[in-house]
Amino acid sequence: MFVFIYSNFAAEFNHFVEQEEQKQVVEVKQQLVQLYAEVGSWEPISHSSQLWRSIVDPKMNPSGPKGIQQNKSDINLSANDEKSISEQQAPSLLWSNLPADLLQTGKRISLYDHDKNVVVGRENVIDNPHIEPILFNNNVIGWIGLVPTSLVENSSANVFLAAQFHNYFIITLCVILLAFMMAIVLSRHLTKPIKQLVFATNELNKGHYDSRISSLTQDELGTLSHNVNALACTLEQNQQMRFQWVSDTSHELRTPLTVLRSHLLAVQDGVFVADPKRITLLINQVDNLNHIVDDLAQLANSDSANMKYQYDEVDVIQVLQQTIENYTARFQEHKLRVNSDALKNAQPCTVNGDKDRLQQLFANLLENTCRYTHEGGQVNIKINKMNDKLELILEDSAPGVLPQDQAKLFERFYRVEKSRNRDYGGSGLGLSLCKKIVEAHGGEISLHDSPLGGLAVKFTLPVISL
Repeated sequence: MFVFIYSNFAAEFNHFVEQEEQKQVVEVKQQLVQLYAEVGSWEPISHSSQLWRSIVDPKMNPSGPKGIQQNKSDINLSANDEKSISEQQAPSLLWSNLPADLLQTGKRISLYDHDKNVVVGRENVIDNPHIEPILFNNNVIGWIGLVPTSLVENSSANVFLAAQFHNYFIITLCVILLAFMMAIVLSRHLTKPIKQLVFATNELNKGHYDSRISSLTQDELGTLSHNVNALACTLEQNQQMRFQWVSDTSHELRTPLTVLRSHLLAVQDGVFVADPKRITLLINQVDNLNHIVDDLAQLANSDSANMKYQYDEVDVIQVLQQTIENYTARFQEHKLRVNSDALKNAQPCTVNGDKDRLQQLFANLLENTCRYTHEGGQVNIKINKMNDKLELILEDSAPGVLPQDQAKLFERFYRVEKSRNRDYGGSGLGLSLCKKIVEAHGGEISLHDSPLGGLAVKFTLPVISL
C-alpha cells in the first residue's frame, strides 16, 4: 500500500507540476511576444534583470502584460534610458506584497534570440531539456528554454516529494506496528478457546469425560465449545450406563447361576436327591438364563444396525388380535380375564411397519401382564382413533407402580423390587425393547396408573388409513 500510494502520488504530483510549468511558459511567451512587438528587440530584457523577473515570475507582476503596456511610451527610448526606467519602476510594480514562487519556475527559464544566442539564462540552448520557439507573425523571433523541476537537484518539488515520502514511510511503520500489536492481541483472543478445545478433546481421548470447557466467546468457537461440552456429557453418561449395564448384567446372570451351582453341588454331595421336582427347578433356572440371554441379544440388536425392519402396510388391529389369541393359554394359566371387545368391533387400521416387530411388541406387553398381574386379575384393551394416529391402551389390575417408578421402567434391568421382582422371572429388558420398537415406527409410548389398580401402557402409532 505504501509503494502503491506513494508511486501514484508522485506520478500525479509530477504531472501537476509539469502542467503548471507549461502554463507559466505559455504566459511568459505571450508577454515576450507583446514586448517584442512593442520594442522590436530583446535589449530591454538583456539590460534589466528586474524586467525579466517581472515577466517570468507572475507573482511579481500581478498585472501581467498590462504592466508592460503602462510603459509603452517609454519602451521606445534608447537602451540606456530603458534600463534606467525599468530599474526605477520595477520596485513599485513588482515587489508590492507578493509571495515567492514556490516552484521557482522563472529561475529555470532561459531566453534566446532567433539565432539561439543567449539573452537571459543558460549559455547554451542545448542545456535546456525543453525548448520552444517564440513566434511573431509566423516568424521565429526567439527561443525559450526550460529545465523541468523534476530534473533539478534539491528543487522545491523534489523536496516536497521527499518530505511526503518520509511522512508516508513513518505512517506505514506506525500502521505495521499497530497491525502487529493487534494481530498479537487478536491471535491470543482467537487461539485461547482453540487451545481449550484441543485440551478438552485430548482429555476426552484419554477417557476423562468429566472435563468441560468454559465458553469465552459467543461466536462459532463458542458454539463449538458448547457442542464439545454436550459431547463430553453424553460420553460421561454412556460410560456410566455402560458400567451400570455390565454390573446389572453380571448381577442378573449370577442369580440363576448361583442357584444352579448350589443345587447341583447339593445333589453331588447327596444332600438333595435328583428327583423330578429338583430337576424341574433346575430347568426353570436354565430357562431364566435363556430368557435373559435372549433379551440381551434382542436389546443389543436394537442398539445397532443388526435389528432390521421390513416395513410394509400392516393391519395393526389384526396383529394385536392374533397375538392375544396366542396368549390365551397364558391368560388361562394365570386366571386372567381379558376384555378385548374394542378389538372385535374395530375397523382395520393400516400402519407402515414391520409385522414381526409389532408382534414382538405386543407379546412383550402381554407377557409382562401375565407375569406381574395377580391371579384372578383383569386386563382391558382400549382403542382410540384420531386423525392420523391410533392409540392403544393396555390396562391391568393390581399390583400398581408408584409414579416415580413408572418413568424408570423403560430403563434396562430396572424393576420395582417390592411388587415386580425377579421371582416372576423377568429380566427388566422387555419394556426397554418395547420403547425402541415403538420409536422405530414413529410412535410414542408411556406408562400411567390403571383404573383397575395396576399399570396402564399407552402407545400411539402413525397410521396410513383408519
